[in-house]
Amino acid sequence: MQATFKLLDNVDVTMRDGVVLKTDIWLPATERASPVLLQRTPYRKETPFGSQYISALEFQTALRRGYAIAIQDTRGRYQSGGDFVPFEFEGCDGADTIGWLRSQPFCNGNVAMFGASYVGATQVLALSENPPGLSAIAPQLTTLRHDDTWMYRGGALELAFTLLWIIESLGPDHLQHRLKAMPPGARERALALLQRLQRDPASAFDRLPVLDSALSELAPYVREWFDPEAIGGERTIEAGGWAQHNKTPMLTVAGWNDIFLEGSLELFAKAKSRWPDHGYMPDRLIIGPWSHGNPSDWQGSEWLGYAASTVDLPEENLAFFDDILTGREPASPVVRYFRSGSNSWHAAPDWPLPGTTLVSHFLNCERNSLDTLPASTASASFVSDPRSPVPSAGGATFLPGLLQGRNSGPIEQFKVEARDDVIVFTGPPLRDDLDVTGLVSTNLWVTSSAPTCDWTARVCEVDLEGRSVGVVDGIARWRPTATGEGPVEVTIRLGHISRLFKKGHRLRLQIASSNFPRFDRNPQSGVPSTLADESKFRTATQHVYSGAAFPSCLKLPIVESAHSWSSLSGSN
Repeated sequence: MQATFKLLDNVDVTMRDGVVLKTDIWLPATERASPVLLQRTPYRKETPFGSQYISALEFQTALRRGYAIAIQDTRGRYQSGGDFVPFEFEGCDGADTIGWLRSQPFCNGNVAMFGASYVGATQVLALSENPPGLSAIAPQLTTLRHDDTWMYRGGALELAFTLLWIIESLGPDHLQHRLKAMPPGARERALALLQRLQRDPASAFDRLPVLDSALSELAPYVREWFDPEAIGGERTIEAGGWAQHNKTPMLTVAGWNDIFLEGSLELFAKAKSRWPDHGYMPDRLIIGPWSHGNPSDWQGSEWLGYAASTVDLPEENLAFFDDILTGREPASPVVRYFRSGSNSWHAAPDWPLPGTTLVSHFLNCERNSLDTLPASTASASFVSDPRSPVPSAGGATFLPGLLQGRNSGPIEQFKVEARDDVIVFTGPPLRDDLDVTGLVSTNLWVTSSAPTCDWTARVCEVDLEGRSVGVVDGIARWRPTATGEGPVEVTIRLGHISRLFKKGHRLRLQIASSNFPRFDRNPQSGVPSTLADESKFRTATQHVYSGAAFPSCLKLPIVESAHSWSSLSGSN
């Protein structure tokens, strides 16, 4: 007998304040009450790309396994009522939706949530309400917090991501919801700006000042996002208060080349902190090579093999839900991660990896080399000009946009390294393969002629032909507390990686003072970055120091032996 699935189309779900959120509900071919898999999305519930492809859930498989599925337009988005304010209502609306689902005859009282990016944020924010019946969540490519690690990093603004997010995803529908209530002049200006930026998204990055009345009319929330105090970290959003009272099991999925990698790892750390006795611990972490909007086996200029794709993630999600909803601790390893270079999957009992050794590679400014010990005192200098910033080239970027992601990941660095405002330090050929898995950082001793500036760093792998490929990069927005007292130390957190640097290849470290348009430009005049026009831009002379007194260094987490895992859904 042929099974028949049922779709309840555009069901009204009423929130505590009377706002109605439109929800599509898919029911399995059974008369029994079922667990419900819930996705709350601002990206239109009818769109398969957002609701299934990126979120790694195959509806047919889930329905055949006896799950019901609910897909909801979040508040103020597409067919749902209310006003859209990013992140503001996702906690209470998520809790109300879960309560409504549990009251329906098709639900057996258990609700699990799934989805990526902002859809992952709706899951994390729902935890803060501790709603009864939320039995498991599977947030992908998302963060614990929604300020730093979401739109800011190292004190700088993730400019390309935030503007492309507005242009591609948030702005068009939000503007349509607001048009009737907008004054005529503002309505025309906002429409004209959106149309212009959609024709040429790159022009958005060059607009000065970054924050102006036109952009605020198009996306009112940018006034808060681009506020200098928010970017500088003077205001913070409470992170992870749910960990004190919520034990909902969590499958966190992250990507090495994803803009939200650092926030994903922070999210897993907060989740596992709920189980301090090291006994039962149902939370799991999967880290693939993926970037945002590009969950494929091609990352940047490298093909990572068939095992690097996300083809197994739908089954991973369902297997996790199966285990949790039947009361089993997941049988899978606590951590599974993909290592580039060897292009292989590995398993671990914890994260960070136990037994990791932190090894320093010291900068030698006299020879532009990376050495095992500090050399004699020396310095290297360059001139930083925000009018001609160092262009972004690979890494954890959103460029050129969500639906492509082709400029993220490992990208060849020849053009960047040929610039006179980038200093390059190169190590000797590696005597053996080098497994670097964990957090990469640099400690630099520096001076600057500017009252404030950025310090950027990128680790590269140089192959036998001399081709340099970027692996990970980071930024630190520097606001010195004193001047005229000699070099001071700046720490740049580049981020987490897992890569096998091959025997005979070389490590390389780039140092500069910009990475645009991934990050906003520092005017180097003391004027806040989002409020400055070009007249406020200043050049700066930058010095980097090395030697025993100023031991600038690159710090790499080294793994002696990694436990192999044949594939994401395979065995050891």
